[in-house]
Amino acid sequence: MVEVTTLMAQFISKLTLDRVPESIAHEARRFVLDTLGCTIAGSNSELGPIILSVARMLGEGQDASVAGGGKRFTWPSASYGNGRLANCLDLDETYPGGQVAGLHFGASVFGQALSLCEQKNLTSRELILAVICGYEVAGRISDIGTQITAETGKVTPASEIYGFALAPTVGAAAAAGRLLSQDAAMLEQTFGVAASNAATPTGPIWSRQVVLPNSSAFDSGWAAMAGGFAARSVELGSTGLPSIFDGETSIFTMVGAQSVDIDGLIGDMGSRWAFQNIIYKPWPSCRAHHHPICALRKLRAMEHFKLDEIEEIVLGVNLGRLSRRHLNPEPTTFVSRQFSFPHAVAMFLLDVPPGPSWGAERWASDPTVRELRSKIKFTDYPRAATFAQFFVRGQFRQLPCSVEVRFKGKSVRTDVEFAWGDPWLEETRFSDDDIVAKFRRVTNLPIAMADAVVETIMMAELGANLSPVFDAMSLD
Repeated sequence: MVEVTTLMAQFISKLTLDRVPESIAHEARRFVLDTLGCTIAGSNSELGPIILSVARMLGEGQDASVAGGGKRFTWPSASYGNGRLANCLDLDETYPGGQVAGLHFGASVFGQALSLCEQKNLTSRELILAVICGYEVAGRISDIGTQITAETGKVTPASEIYGFALAPTVGAAAAAGRLLSQDAAMLEQTFGVAASNAATPTGPIWSRQVVLPNSSAFDSGWAAMAGGFAARSVELGSTGLPSIFDGETSIFTMVGAQSVDIDGLIGDMGSRWAFQNIIYKPWPSCRAHHHPICALRKLRAMEHFKLDEIEEIVLGVNLGRLSRRHLNPEPTTFVSRQFSFPHAVAMFLLDVPPGPSWGAERWASDPTVRELRSKIKFTDYPRAATFAQFFVRGQFRQLPCSVEVRFKGKSVRTDVEFAWGDPWLEETRFSDDDIVAKFRRVTNLPIAMADAVVETIMMAELGANLSPVFDAMSLD
């Protein structure tokens, strides 16, 4: 029998940057800059003060910084704060796998890796290796295979039990374990402790909510902190459940997996990388919104219609997969606005800068926004229901949709299959310039400070001091 947990631990414990392709190391740099931008932007949102308060509750000290709060935190509280801030706007990367074909785990990996690097005064070299290890483990856990099934090319409902916290928690643990130079035996223990302390799979309960809680689908800060706790407790002598990924009743069974693709978990290690399929987000809303927004961008370029001319906007989607929160024209909470198609379309058409302001409370009663949201209608788009036929190793690729804008007695319509930020087409892939521009826009840092961060992360030789990053995070 293949010892899956052992193989994963051996690969991560021995991974060094000279064994990582340059393209993957560069992608890790892009990921770090993007996620740092999301973290700083999150601190400027209405959730920022709440998250900082919770982080302070977990411990004040001098170990590490939290964006917007300065260097006044212990490593657990910094892991929590930055891990949750990075995800709170829904502006962070998306991985196209997981049990329901789409998952965020980068925020947790990043939050844990960054806090440990600051506490131990490590450099960009260690940070980049840590996020590669953490993202790889989390991605491979996601690649056990989507639990969405397809019949005659059409998607059928997901399993009755699923969740989102396993991959980010174990990914954060892998990042911490590698930074602590754990050998394979210790890393196996770290995986066991992390997986057994991952949050309960609450996906079905989450999916039926319309008024959404502000910790989103799972608490990415808690996943970051729990991953770090696992690695450090093992350092102090704790042990965990052995072979956590192995057997017919592995941890994957516990979180609702009906089947496990072992090749997805451990196949082609060292030649297939999770970072090859990372998706970046230009807008702070559910990734499913990005395809209709891209279609609207095309239509606005074709026809320069004015907002007061719009009679109706019809989104062609797979209605069978959308819950009421996606269709909600009157989202009342910060996170509810992140999942409302009508709200995302309204923010885009009003040219609201993508960042903290997209989810602001003032839009709940703004008459222009409410009128625009009321004009969003939905129709079933048959091709959207067949997206499972494009799956690659359980990961989605195309997410077909159509958009029709009716105005002044006429209409324009277009279809899209990929969205800006998708890595699989040259015309949709985020360039380095896109990554840097997004960072500058969403953080609104002083030019000189932003320049120093971009230089440190994207251009300087690996091994650079990370102080410009922590200076930027400490800016109130």
